[in-house]
Amino acid sequence: MNVLFWAVAVFTVVWVGFGDRMLTHWAYAVERGRIQAGSEELAQLADELPEVYAVSRAFKLVAKIARPGVVHIRVSGGKLDRTDSEEQERIRKHLRDMIPEDQLEHWLRRVPPGSGSGIIFDSAGYILTNNHVVEGRDEIFVVLHDEREFKAAVVGTDPKTDLAVIKIDAPDLHPLKLGDSDALEVGDWVIAVGSPFGLQQTVTHGIVSAIGRSRIDGVDIHYQDFIQTDAAINPGNSGGPLLNLRGEVVGVNTAIATHGDGVNAGIAFTIPSNMAIKVANQLKTRGEVRRGYLGIVPVPVRETDLEIFGLPSAEGVLVEMVVRRSPADRAGLQVEDVIMGIDDVPITGLAQFRSLVADLRPNQRVRLRVLRDREEVALRVRLGLQPDSRRTPGSGPVDNSRKIARLGLHARTLRAGELYQRGYDEDVRGVYVASWNSEWENPPAIGPYEVIVACNGKPVKSVPELNEVLKDVPKNRKIRLTILEPTGDRRIISIKPRGRR
Repeated sequence: MNVLFWAVAVFTVVWVGFGDRMLTHWAYAVERGRIQAGSEELAQLADELPEVYAVSRAFKLVAKIARPGVVHIRVSGGKLDRTDSEEQERIRKHLRDMIPEDQLEHWLRRVPPGSGSGIIFDSAGYILTNNHVVEGRDEIFVVLHDEREFKAAVVGTDPKTDLAVIKIDAPDLHPLKLGDSDALEVGDWVIAVGSPFGLQQTVTHGIVSAIGRSRIDGVDIHYQDFIQTDAAINPGNSGGPLLNLRGEVVGVNTAIATHGDGVNAGIAFTIPSNMAIKVANQLKTRGEVRRGYLGIVPVPVRETDLEIFGLPSAEGVLVEMVVRRSPADRAGLQVEDVIMGIDDVPITGLAQFRSLVADLRPNQRVRLRVLRDREEVALRVRLGLQPDSRRTPGSGPVDNSRKIARLGLHARTLRAGELYQRGYDEDVRGVYVASWNSEWENPPAIGPYEVIVACNGKPVKSVPELNEVLKDVPKNRKIRLTILEPTGDRRIISIKPRGRR
């Protein structure tokens, strides 16, 4: 009994004096065991899935290689000071939810208004960025990764692609390598480097969400062929690079989708490097971009056009207007021609067509493969120099209708929806009369803006169908045209081809 008493007493004394410490050591030992087990599990996972850790290592290497070639651009003055204030207020609202109020002003001082990013692409000091970063500014300063700062001069700008080249005089620069953006595929890992909200040398990552994006609402850029990514890109990233895991620049970050607060909503748009380097080299050598010019207004081919124009698929571009005395006009291109190819390159859509023509040289001769009245026609055209216009390539008088020689009038096919806008039933198709030729002293009883829906009793939905019917009409035979009015009433008129009343 005495032995038991003394044993309990000793244990109590030891526990009172060292119990807490023993529990702490025991807890640390358990934690160390868990950490060790986790480390061993990670090591095992690394052995089993080496590609996962290879990607992580690739991210680190790309960041290490890319950051010296990415610059922070500060701009001031000029016509955009009001925009600077609006941007600063958007940033203030965004940061207010993340940063304590007493630290907010300190952070805002670190986020200067009017800032962006740039890519060193030549050791002589040439830097590629967005036009909207530097356009109309009085002063431009470039901050390198090692915090050296230099004043920059604008070498050239191209609003149609939102690209610009500026230059600094600085030693020991690290230009980045531009890669092949055509090699990108949806799902590829990509990395963005820039100065979002003025936070210089920020690295984010994501994947290629889509390629070939065009006609993006709210993006005022004429040539759109964007790479879409979910990498975190925000105000201040503009002009910075999007890189592949080889450390090559595959795009120039230029626009984001937002919820109206100017902050990235998980969708960003990047100018492909293959387009960017062509523009950058021209700006570097001559200070401007010289593009080929055809002189038409092209529109996409829609599914509803296939039957009307006798097309096999919704490819090519439809000529909606032809600029008078333009290269297209001189070559004989007509309204409602469908351009199917340029030289040996098939036309797949509007954005590709515009980029293809723009990449050709002024005065270059090309062959157009055209579908006209359901028959293929080959035309040769010498391109002109595209006028310096931000939105529309070319201006001046245009033809938006075709000459129907047998009838002595100008007309055009009305596509789906156009007649409905003019008060006709939605399913109506026909040939819209634009004007009569001057050879008529007293034109037949059909006026401009009326619609021909049949010729000699045969329905016609388009100019090609009308011309097809007219081929079978003897030269001196009168032609009966059925005219449809918005009220739904029809009337028939008879005219003698190319004659006078």
